[in-house]
Amino acid sequence: MSSYDRIEDIEQQIYLAYQEGNYQEAKELEAKVQKLKKESHLYDDNEPYSIEGKIFTDE
Repeated sequence: MSSYDRIEDIEQQIYLAYQEGNYQEAKELEAKVQKLKKESHLYDDNEPYSIEGKIFTDE
């Protein structure tokens, strides 16, 4: 399982936690996702369309 898959799984868990009204768990999972994103360098916060470290620019 790649880091990207783990992040997607956790984001699904966040969605379910909000649906169930479990806001504390959702906040903890959001912090975990942010930590994984920083550690894995899959996303660049300045480039919203970057996928797995690849930046696509408009020409």
